[in-house]
Amino acid sequence: MNLDNLKNTWESQSEALATSIEINQQLLVSIEVNQQMKILRHLKVARIVESIMFFIIIVLLWLYIVNDFTLSAPTISAMVLNVLAIIGFAGNIGQIALISEFDYSAPVKDLQQKMYSICAHKLQLTKLAILSAPLYMSYTFLGFDVLFSIDLYLLLSEQMVMFYLISSAVLMVITGWFLLQLTYQNINTPWVKWTIGFIVGEQLIDMAEFLNNAETA
Repeated sequence: MNLDNLKNTWESQSEALATSIEINQQLLVSIEVNQQMKILRHLKVARIVESIMFFIIIVLLWLYIVNDFTLSAPTISAMVLNVLAIIGFAGNIGQIALISEFDYSAPVKDLQQKMYSICAHKLQLTKLAILSAPLYMSYTFLGFDVLFSIDLYLLLSEQMVMFYLISSAVLMVITGWFLLQLTYQNINTPWVKWTIGFIVGEQLIDMAEFLNNAETA
């Protein structure tokens, strides 16, 4: 084999290798996109199921309110809890719309932000549940009326009512501060990182760290 033949053989092998690498890269991208699409489909189904559940809760609470439309503690409690349910329902509808409009051709940072928003839905629902903690008496008043047909508020002394109001206000301040910390901007804070990881897993932490580093770079 002369030098020209050797050169031609080398060049053909290099072209074949480059083509193979390009095909493999395209295949890897295709596999990753398909995996992301599968995850998003599952998330979309989960959001639809959650939306149905929230809708049922909203309807049941409205039926309760309409059935006894008075300014009693149980009715006001039902109104408050209904607002929380509507917020949860609206959040699910927004997530479904975001998943449906997901654009894989967008820049990496935009994709990560959208994926973070979608995958962080469980975190948002947990925040909503935590936010309702200071309103614990709403659950109590409504529960006593539904289960025992008792308006517990009428049985409480003024001192107990004041205690519950103060404790709810203190819890609201603490809860508000706590929820404001649970964002990807604070992912480098150990307890924030641990809390987010405990609620939604390590994948969301990786996304949060990427976004945080991208914004601080």
